[in-house]
Amino acid sequence: MVRTLITSKGQTTIPLIFRKKWTSREVLWEDCSDGSLRVRAAPDPMTLFGSAASTIPKDPKEKTKARTSWGL
Repeated sequence: MVRTLITSKGQTTIPLIFRKKWTSREVLWEDCSDGSLRVRAAPDPMTLFGSAASTIPKDPKEKTKARTSWGL
């Protein structure tokens, strides 16, 4: 556990040990029902890029089929 101070402007510093561990530049603050707060790194949407990629070969005429079915 690390203790930091809150400035008169309501700001605090995230300790270096946590900033190095997190790859995100944003944090989420969660107000828990027991009165505590949870601070965690915000997920980076770009880390999901390609995560749903399929190994099944694509039909080369897939775009044409889709556009035809949409009436484009």
